[in-house]
Amino acid sequence: MELGISEKVLHYESFVNDVLKEDLKKVHTRYEELNSEIAEYIQLKNFIQSISDVGVSGGVKTKMDLGCSFYVQANISDTSTILVAVGLGHYIEFTMEEALTFVEKRVNLLTLQTEKLKKDSAKTKAMIKLVLGGLQQLQSTKSNKSR
Repeated sequence: MELGISEKVLHYESFVNDVLKEDLKKVHTRYEELNSEIAEYIQLKNFIQSISDVGVSGGVKTKMDLGCSFYVQANISDTSTILVAVGLGHYIEFTMEEALTFVEKRVNLLTLQTEKLKKDSAKTKAMIKLVLGGLQQLQSTKSNKSR
């Protein structure tokens, strides 16, 4: 009988470590990715608003990040439209007003996704606590029977 309880304890411990904790890591990784994407869209929104507020007709000088914090100076001659990455390597040309509308909708969508991930994380954490509580009961039952 004692061997059966030990096997159950090992089975549940491996379930917690191999399944639930891995699921929790995946949820947290996706959550961080979404927050990074939201930050990029907010940065784009601020850039669009600053260009719209200035109302530059002659062009704008700015710095572009080429990656790995390597910047080059850029001149934007036409600020009436902007190309926005919409996903899967596709870009759409928007007017500034359209781009602001798109960015706001996209941020709202991403925020809803982060809220869902928070709920998923809470469910997984609750499941881990539930299984660990069951393990404690199994182990206390095992120790009571061995006395």
